[in-house]
Amino acid sequence: MEPIFKYAWIAFLIVPFINYFYFKDKFNDYIIEKPERERGYNLIRKSILIYGLIPWIIVAIGCLSGQTESVFDYFQPAKLNPFVLLFHFSVIIIWIMLIRFIFFKDGAQFLEDHPGIIHFKAGGYRNDRLSKKNIKLFFLLSIAGGIAAMVMMWVIEFPLPK
Repeated sequence: MEPIFKYAWIAFLIVPFINYFYFKDKFNDYIIEKPERERGYNLIRKSILIYGLIPWIIVAIGCLSGQTESVFDYFQPAKLNPFVLLFHFSVIIIWIMLIRFIFFKDGAQFLEDHPGIIHFKAGGYRNDRLSKKNIKLFFLLSIAGGIAAMVMMWVIEFPLPK
């Protein structure tokens, strides 16, 4: 296996840090508009960092310990590798926590009150201020895509690069 694939998780560990600093800059205009939003935006950024790191730390431990050969092993959970299962379990737990937040803890309202994290661009028009209803719809579509991908990983045996 090419070393680049064995250590690809490093790039995925860097992405949450990039997002953390990217959103710090992006949220500044919204904080200037309403300074009372700063605490909420800091919570969003910390959540992006923490929950973005968890699955990739599992991948890193699996690869470094020799329990998995590369990130491609994580496309084959049906082989029942404990690290691969833990990775998928962590993603499912994060999804459950997001469902709880968005639908049962009024997280959609929180995100509506803190615009900028989700935005749509269509026809040259960018909308950073989504309604609670649109946030829930966006979230459902995102989770549906993730579930579809995970089901495919369990059902289809993807050939691994050699």
